[in-house]
Amino acid sequence: MRTTLRARIALLGIALAGVLAIVATPAAAAPIRIDTSSIPAGTVIEPALDCTPGPGHPHPVVVLPGADGTTDHTAAQWNPMLTALRADGGCAFLFQGGIIKGQRWAGDVPSEARQVADFVTRVRAATGADKVDIVAHSAGAFVTQYYLKVLHGAPFVRDAVLLAPESRGCDGTGLLTQYGITNPPMTPVQAAEVAPYLVSALTIMFPGMAPAMQMSPTSEVYKAVFDSPVTQPGVHYSVLATRNDHIATPAVTCSLLTEPGVVNVVYEDRFPTSPAVDHSTLRSSPATTAWVIEQLHS
Repeated sequence: MRTTLRARIALLGIALAGVLAIVATPAAAAPIRIDTSSIPAGTVIEPALDCTPGPGHPHPVVVLPGADGTTDHTAAQWNPMLTALRADGGCAFLFQGGIIKGQRWAGDVPSEARQVADFVTRVRAATGADKVDIVAHSAGAFVTQYYLKVLHGAPFVRDAVLLAPESRGCDGTGLLTQYGITNPPMTPVQAAEVAPYLVSALTIMFPGMAPAMQMSPTSEVYKAVFDSPVTQPGVHYSVLATRNDHIATPAVTCSLLTEPGVVNVVYEDRFPTSPAVDHSTLRSSPATTAWVIEQLHS
């Protein structure tokens, strides 16, 4: 680990420890106001729209990967899912948005959701379909929820199948582990609630965290999605979580969407004899791909 990163982590530890003194008498949490003008939208990678839906599968499937890995890893990560969807007879198009330095979903979340909206429009125009299905993983699922609710994309989507999404009840600890920070004195969400200025400190020390901070429960972007019911009329929601999730934490609690009509499934409960998965490998499991197809046929 480079010295500069070690110094940043040490500073973060000191800052989090300092917040402990505030916890005994917390003030009302102020909204996290991140200057979204400083967060670029990122670029996109679109597939060729070279498939026409048949009568048995009238809705094309838009696949939105998560932020794990880079665009160089996408094919290996998602070929199992895409192969299964196409073998089932449907059209499947993998879309990558918010790309910055090869990292997916590294841009401003509302801008990324507009990228998804534009792509859905192009898919519908190219295929003649009135609606699409969306299969989204992790960060791609949060962008999906923003698109469906805030950008009013629900009329154009039939199924939303979400794999290891970050929903309500997340504590942000999994994000810190990606930066080598373990066992913090309090979770990032707790710190943000009692000392919102720490969010600015985090985004200065770790600029790559800025989009993730938009998913914090005290951010305006998060509130737009989760402060009222998430599910939208006409869309069938399905969620698959794993108990081995070390990114969307606490595992399971962070992912399940407890609203009427949502199909919530825990991988280990549904597939007790299948090979173990974690946050990232959930998308590649044959059991997961079969479950996704089952949801699209329901």
